[in-house]
Amino acid sequence: MPTTHFANKTLLGVLALVFFLCASHSYGQVPSKTIRIIVPFSPGGGADSLARPLANHLKDRLGQAVIVENRPGAASNIGTEIVARAAPDGSTLLINTDGIAIYPYLYTKLNYDVFKDLVPITFVAETPLVLASNKSLPANTLKELIAFAKIEGNKFSFANPGLGTPHHLAFELFAKQAGVTAVQPVYKGGGPALQDVLAGHAQVGMFTLGAVIGHITQGNLKPYAVMTEKRAASAASIPTMSEAGLPGVHAGLRFVLMAPKGTSPQTISLLYKATIESLQDPALRDTYAKQGFEILGTTPEETEKIMKQDYLRWGPILKQLNLKLD
Repeated sequence: MPTTHFANKTLLGVLALVFFLCASHSYGQVPSKTIRIIVPFSPGGGADSLARPLANHLKDRLGQAVIVENRPGAASNIGTEIVARAAPDGSTLLINTDGIAIYPYLYTKLNYDVFKDLVPITFVAETPLVLASNKSLPANTLKELIAFAKIEGNKFSFANPGLGTPHHLAFELFAKQAGVTAVQPVYKGGGPALQDVLAGHAQVGMFTLGAVIGHITQGNLKPYAVMTEKRAASAASIPTMSEAGLPGVHAGLRFVLMAPKGTSPQTISLLYKATIESLQDPALRDTYAKQGFEILGTTPEETEKIMKQDYLRWGPILKQLNLKLD
Protein backbone atom coordinates (compact mmCIF):
# COMPACT_ATOMS: atom_id res chain seq x y z
CA MET A 1 0.00 0.00 0.00
CA PRO A 2 2.70 2.56 0.85
CA THR A 3 4.48 1.67 -2.39
CA THR A 4 1.32 2.24 -4.43
CA HIS A 5 0.70 5.55 -2.67
CA PHE A 6 4.24 6.65 -3.43
CA ALA A 7 3.90 5.54 -7.05
CA ASN A 8 0.67 7.49 -7.42
CA LYS A 9 2.28 10.59 -5.97
CA THR A 10 5.22 10.16 -8.33
CA LEU A 11 2.88 9.74 -11.32
CA LEU A 12 0.91 12.82 -10.33
CA GLY A 13 4.15 14.77 -10.01
CA VAL A 14 5.27 13.67 -13.47
CA LEU A 15 1.88 14.55 -14.97
CA ALA A 16 1.97 17.96 -13.28
CA LEU A 17 5.44 18.58 -14.67
CA VAL A 18 4.35 17.57 -18.18
CA PHE A 19 1.31 19.83 -17.92
CA PHE A 20 3.45 22.71 -16.71
CA LEU A 21 5.95 22.26 -19.52
CA CYS A 22 3.19 22.03 -22.15
CA ALA A 23 1.46 25.09 -20.76
CA SER A 24 4.72 27.00 -20.64
CA HIS A 25 5.46 26.02 -24.22
CA SER A 26 1.98 27.06 -25.36
CA TYR A 27 2.01 30.43 -23.65
CA GLY A 28 5.58 30.93 -24.77
CA GLN A 29 4.10 31.53 -28.24
CA VAL A 30 2.32 34.66 -27.00
CA PRO A 31 4.37 37.73 -27.92
CA SER A 32 6.00 39.36 -24.91
CA LYS A 33 5.00 42.82 -26.15
CA THR A 34 1.66 44.48 -26.84
CA ILE A 35 -0.25 42.87 -29.69
CA ARG A 36 -1.41 45.35 -32.33
CA ILE A 37 -4.41 44.63 -34.54
CA ILE A 38 -4.00 46.90 -37.54
CA VAL A 39 -7.28 48.05 -39.06
CA PRO A 40 -6.37 49.61 -42.43
CA PHE A 41 -9.46 51.82 -42.42
CA SER A 42 -10.61 54.88 -40.48
CA PRO A 43 -12.43 54.52 -37.15
CA GLY A 44 -16.17 53.96 -37.38
CA GLY A 45 -16.25 51.49 -40.27
CA GLY A 46 -17.17 47.80 -40.23
CA ALA A 47 -13.65 46.45 -39.69
CA ASP A 48 -13.10 48.87 -36.81
CA SER A 49 -16.44 47.92 -35.21
CA LEU A 50 -15.47 44.26 -35.44
CA ALA A 51 -11.89 44.62 -34.22
CA ARG A 52 -12.38 46.56 -30.99
CA PRO A 53 -14.60 44.12 -29.06
CA LEU A 54 -12.51 41.21 -30.37
CA ALA A 55 -9.33 42.86 -29.05
CA ASN A 56 -10.84 43.08 -25.56
CA HIS A 57 -11.70 39.39 -25.54
CA LEU A 58 -8.32 38.32 -26.94
CA LYS A 59 -6.62 40.32 -24.19
CA ASP A 60 -8.40 38.28 -21.54
CA ARG A 61 -7.59 34.95 -23.18
CA LEU A 62 -3.99 35.65 -24.09
CA GLY A 63 -3.13 37.49 -20.89
CA GLN A 64 -1.49 40.15 -23.02
CA ALA A 65 -2.35 43.72 -23.98
CA VAL A 66 -4.15 43.85 -27.33
CA ILE A 67 -4.82 47.21 -28.99
CA VAL A 68 -6.46 48.32 -32.23
CA GLU A 69 -4.50 50.71 -34.42
CA ASN A 70 -6.17 52.42 -37.38
CA ARG A 71 -3.84 52.92 -40.35
CA PRO A 72 -6.12 54.03 -43.22
CA GLY A 73 -5.20 55.00 -46.75
CA ALA A 74 -4.87 53.67 -50.29
CA ALA A 75 -7.96 51.45 -49.97
CA SER A 76 -6.38 49.61 -47.01
CA ASN A 77 -3.03 48.99 -48.73
CA ILE A 78 -1.04 51.20 -46.33
CA GLY A 79 -2.12 49.32 -43.22
CA THR A 80 -1.93 45.95 -44.94
CA GLU A 81 1.64 46.57 -46.04
CA ILE A 82 2.60 47.46 -42.47
CA VAL A 83 1.49 44.00 -41.36
CA ALA A 84 3.06 42.27 -44.36
CA ARG A 85 6.41 43.86 -43.45
CA ALA A 86 6.11 43.34 -39.67
CA ALA A 87 8.13 40.84 -37.65
CA PRO A 88 6.44 37.42 -37.84
CA ASP A 89 6.20 37.02 -34.07
CA GLY A 90 2.43 37.37 -33.63
CA SER A 91 2.62 40.90 -32.23
CA THR A 92 1.23 42.59 -35.37
CA LEU A 93 -2.04 41.33 -36.85
CA LEU A 94 -4.41 42.54 -39.54
CA ILE A 95 -8.17 42.69 -39.85
CA ASN A 96 -9.17 43.40 -43.43
CA THR A 97 -12.06 42.45 -45.67
CA ASP A 98 -12.05 39.46 -47.98
CA GLY A 99 -11.63 41.95 -50.83
CA ILE A 100 -7.91 41.71 -50.17
CA ALA A 101 -7.91 38.46 -52.14
CA ILE A 102 -8.63 40.29 -55.39
CA TYR A 103 -6.21 43.18 -54.94
CA PRO A 104 -3.70 41.55 -57.35
CA TYR A 105 -6.28 42.11 -60.13
CA LEU A 106 -6.99 45.69 -59.16
CA TYR A 107 -3.67 47.32 -58.39
CA THR A 108 -0.88 47.69 -60.89
CA LYS A 109 1.56 48.39 -58.06
CA LEU A 110 1.33 46.45 -54.81
CA ASN A 111 4.23 46.48 -52.35
CA TYR A 112 3.18 43.12 -50.91
CA ASP A 113 1.78 39.82 -52.12
CA VAL A 114 -1.47 38.85 -50.44
CA PHE A 115 -0.77 35.13 -50.68
CA LYS A 116 2.99 35.19 -50.13
CA ASP A 117 3.45 37.87 -47.46
CA LEU A 118 0.41 37.20 -45.26
CA VAL A 119 -1.05 34.09 -43.64
CA PRO A 120 -4.74 33.82 -42.72
CA ILE A 121 -5.85 32.92 -39.20
CA THR A 122 -9.63 32.93 -39.56
CA PHE A 123 -12.64 34.62 -41.09
CA VAL A 124 -14.00 36.23 -37.94
CA ALA A 125 -17.45 37.21 -39.18
CA GLU A 126 -19.41 38.44 -42.14
CA THR A 127 -21.95 41.19 -42.63
CA PRO A 128 -24.21 42.19 -45.50
CA LEU A 129 -23.52 45.31 -47.48
CA VAL A 130 -26.48 47.67 -47.58
CA LEU A 131 -27.18 50.45 -50.06
CA ALA A 132 -28.47 53.44 -48.11
CA SER A 133 -28.98 57.17 -48.49
CA ASN A 134 -29.28 60.32 -46.49
CA LYS A 135 -32.75 60.45 -44.90
CA SER A 136 -33.69 63.56 -46.90
CA LEU A 137 -33.43 61.83 -50.29
CA PRO A 138 -36.95 61.65 -51.82
CA ALA A 139 -36.59 58.04 -53.04
CA ASN A 140 -38.13 55.48 -50.68
CA THR A 141 -37.58 52.27 -52.67
CA LEU A 142 -34.79 50.90 -54.84
CA LYS A 143 -36.82 51.49 -58.01
CA GLU A 144 -37.42 55.08 -56.95
CA LEU A 145 -33.71 55.50 -56.18
CA ILE A 146 -32.74 54.25 -59.65
CA ALA A 147 -35.24 56.62 -61.25
CA PHE A 148 -33.93 59.48 -59.07
CA ALA A 149 -30.33 58.70 -60.07
CA LYS A 150 -31.22 58.81 -63.77
CA ILE A 151 -32.94 62.17 -63.34
CA GLU A 152 -30.04 63.58 -61.32
CA GLY A 153 -27.56 62.40 -63.95
CA ASN A 154 -24.02 63.49 -63.13
CA LYS A 155 -25.22 65.07 -59.88
CA PHE A 156 -26.00 61.68 -58.33
CA SER A 157 -23.23 60.98 -55.81
CA PHE A 158 -21.86 57.85 -54.19
CA ALA A 159 -19.57 58.13 -51.16
CA ASN A 160 -16.78 55.77 -52.18
CA PRO A 161 -14.92 54.47 -49.07
CA GLY A 162 -11.91 53.48 -51.20
CA LEU A 163 -11.25 52.50 -54.79
CA GLY A 164 -11.29 48.73 -55.15
CA THR A 165 -12.91 48.09 -51.78
CA PRO A 166 -15.77 45.55 -51.64
CA HIS A 167 -18.13 48.48 -51.07
CA HIS A 168 -16.92 50.15 -54.26
CA LEU A 169 -17.12 46.95 -56.31
CA ALA A 170 -20.58 46.16 -54.96
CA PHE A 171 -21.78 49.63 -55.99
CA GLU A 172 -20.24 49.18 -59.45
CA LEU A 173 -22.18 45.93 -59.88
CA PHE A 174 -25.37 47.66 -58.76
CA ALA A 175 -24.80 50.70 -61.00
CA LYS A 176 -24.06 48.58 -64.05
CA GLN A 177 -27.15 46.43 -63.59
CA ALA A 178 -29.34 49.46 -62.83
CA GLY A 179 -27.94 51.52 -65.71
CA VAL A 180 -26.93 54.51 -63.60
CA THR A 181 -23.76 56.53 -63.13
CA ALA A 182 -22.56 58.51 -60.15
CA VAL A 183 -20.02 61.05 -59.05
CA GLN A 184 -17.74 59.19 -56.63
CA PRO A 185 -15.82 61.26 -54.09
CA VAL A 186 -13.27 58.90 -52.54
CA TYR A 187 -12.81 58.72 -48.77
CA LYS A 188 -10.26 57.11 -46.49
CA GLY A 189 -12.59 54.39 -45.27
CA GLY A 190 -16.21 53.70 -44.43
CA GLY A 191 -16.29 56.00 -41.40
CA PRO A 192 -15.67 59.28 -43.25
CA ALA A 193 -17.92 58.14 -46.12
CA LEU A 194 -20.73 57.45 -43.67
CA GLN A 195 -20.34 60.85 -42.01
CA ASP A 196 -20.68 62.64 -45.34
CA VAL A 197 -23.81 60.70 -46.29
CA LEU A 198 -25.32 61.44 -42.87
CA ALA A 199 -24.48 65.12 -43.36
CA GLY A 200 -25.95 65.15 -46.87
CA HIS A 201 -22.68 65.97 -48.64
CA ALA A 202 -23.03 62.71 -50.61
CA GLN A 203 -26.34 61.10 -51.47
CA VAL A 204 -25.80 57.34 -51.15
CA GLY A 205 -23.27 54.89 -49.79
CA MET A 206 -22.62 51.18 -49.66
CA PHE A 207 -22.05 50.28 -46.03
CA THR A 208 -21.51 47.24 -43.87
CA LEU A 209 -24.79 46.64 -42.08
CA GLY A 210 -22.98 46.43 -38.75
CA ALA A 211 -21.64 49.97 -39.13
CA VAL A 212 -24.99 51.59 -39.94
CA ILE A 213 -27.72 49.48 -38.36
CA GLY A 214 -28.03 51.98 -35.48
CA HIS A 215 -28.43 54.91 -37.89
CA ILE A 216 -31.05 52.97 -39.85
CA THR A 217 -32.98 52.13 -36.68
CA GLN A 218 -32.87 55.78 -35.60
CA GLY A 219 -34.07 56.94 -39.01
CA ASN A 220 -30.89 58.82 -39.92
CA LEU A 221 -30.26 56.61 -42.96
CA LYS A 222 -32.71 55.26 -45.50
CA PRO A 223 -31.90 51.65 -46.55
CA TYR A 224 -32.86 50.33 -50.00
CA ALA A 225 -31.52 46.79 -50.18
CA VAL A 226 -28.89 44.40 -48.86
CA MET A 227 -26.44 42.83 -51.29
CA THR A 228 -26.86 39.31 -49.93
CA GLU A 229 -29.03 36.62 -51.54
CA LYS A 230 -31.05 36.30 -48.32
CA ARG A 231 -32.29 38.94 -45.92
CA ALA A 232 -30.12 39.70 -42.91
CA ALA A 233 -31.35 38.22 -39.64
CA SER A 234 -30.55 41.45 -37.80
CA ALA A 235 -32.44 43.63 -40.29
CA ALA A 236 -35.17 41.42 -41.75
CA SER A 237 -37.24 44.39 -42.92
CA ILE A 238 -34.62 45.39 -45.53
CA PRO A 239 -35.20 43.57 -48.85
CA THR A 240 -32.50 41.96 -50.95
CA MET A 241 -31.56 43.49 -54.30
CA SER A 242 -33.54 40.76 -56.07
CA GLU A 243 -36.62 41.38 -53.94
CA ALA A 244 -36.31 45.12 -54.55
CA GLY A 245 -36.38 44.58 -58.31
CA LEU A 246 -32.74 44.12 -59.32
CA PRO A 247 -32.02 40.38 -59.63
CA GLY A 248 -28.54 38.90 -59.88
CA VAL A 249 -26.81 41.62 -57.87
CA HIS A 250 -25.27 40.24 -54.69
CA ALA A 251 -21.97 40.45 -52.84
CA GLY A 252 -21.06 39.56 -49.27
CA LEU A 253 -18.37 40.91 -47.01
CA ARG A 254 -16.22 38.82 -44.68
CA PHE A 255 -13.58 40.04 -42.26
CA VAL A 256 -10.33 38.11 -42.09
CA LEU A 257 -7.72 38.05 -39.32
CA MET A 258 -4.18 37.65 -40.71
CA ALA A 259 -0.55 37.62 -39.61
CA PRO A 260 2.76 38.18 -41.42
CA LYS A 261 4.03 35.19 -43.39
CA GLY A 262 6.63 33.30 -41.40
CA THR A 263 4.64 33.44 -38.18
CA SER A 264 5.14 30.04 -36.56
CA PRO A 265 2.36 27.42 -36.88
CA GLN A 266 2.24 27.27 -33.06
CA THR A 267 1.53 31.00 -32.82
CA ILE A 268 -1.06 30.86 -35.60
CA SER A 269 -2.74 27.96 -33.80
CA LEU A 270 -2.72 29.81 -30.49
CA LEU A 271 -4.20 32.97 -32.03
CA TYR A 272 -6.81 30.92 -33.87
CA LYS A 273 -7.87 29.07 -30.70
CA ALA A 274 -8.02 32.30 -28.68
CA THR A 275 -10.17 33.87 -31.40
CA ILE A 276 -12.53 30.89 -31.56
CA GLU A 277 -12.89 30.92 -27.77
CA SER A 278 -13.69 34.63 -27.96
CA LEU A 279 -16.30 34.05 -30.67
CA GLN A 280 -17.98 31.45 -28.45
CA ASP A 281 -18.36 33.95 -25.61
CA PRO A 282 -22.06 34.92 -25.28
CA ALA A 283 -21.13 38.56 -24.58
CA LEU A 284 -19.17 38.92 -27.82
CA ARG A 285 -21.80 37.02 -29.80
CA ASP A 286 -24.45 39.42 -28.48
CA THR A 287 -22.31 42.44 -29.35
CA TYR A 288 -21.76 41.21 -32.90
CA ALA A 289 -25.43 40.30 -33.37
CA LYS A 290 -26.47 43.83 -32.42
CA GLN A 291 -23.97 45.19 -34.94
CA GLY A 292 -25.28 42.97 -37.74
CA PHE A 293 -22.34 40.55 -37.82
CA GLU A 294 -22.74 36.81 -38.33
CA ILE A 295 -19.94 34.79 -36.73
CA LEU A 296 -17.82 32.50 -38.91
CA GLY A 297 -14.63 31.17 -37.28
CA THR A 298 -13.11 29.21 -40.18
CA THR A 299 -9.84 27.32 -39.70
CA PRO A 300 -6.65 28.79 -41.18
CA GLU A 301 -6.75 26.13 -43.90
CA GLU A 302 -10.39 26.82 -44.77
CA THR A 303 -9.75 30.56 -44.79
CA GLU A 304 -6.87 30.27 -47.23
CA LYS A 305 -8.92 28.00 -49.52
CA ILE A 306 -11.86 30.45 -49.61
CA MET A 307 -9.57 33.40 -50.35
CA LYS A 308 -8.00 31.57 -53.29
CA GLN A 309 -11.45 30.62 -54.58
CA ASP A 310 -12.51 34.28 -54.39
CA TYR A 311 -9.40 35.29 -56.32
CA LEU A 312 -10.35 32.93 -59.15
CA ARG A 313 -14.09 33.76 -59.07
CA TRP A 314 -13.69 37.55 -59.29
CA GLY A 315 -11.13 37.51 -62.11
CA PRO A 316 -13.59 37.45 -65.04
CA ILE A 317 -15.90 39.99 -63.34
CA LEU A 318 -13.09 42.49 -62.78
CA LYS A 319 -11.82 42.08 -66.32
CA GLN A 320 -15.32 42.88 -67.57
CA LEU A 321 -15.45 45.99 -65.38
CA ASN A 322 -11.97 46.92 -66.68
CA LEU A 323 -11.11 48.38 -63.29
CA LYS A 324 -7.40 49.06 -62.75
CA LEU A 325 -5.97 51.17 -59.96
CA ASP A 326 -2.54 52.67 -59.30
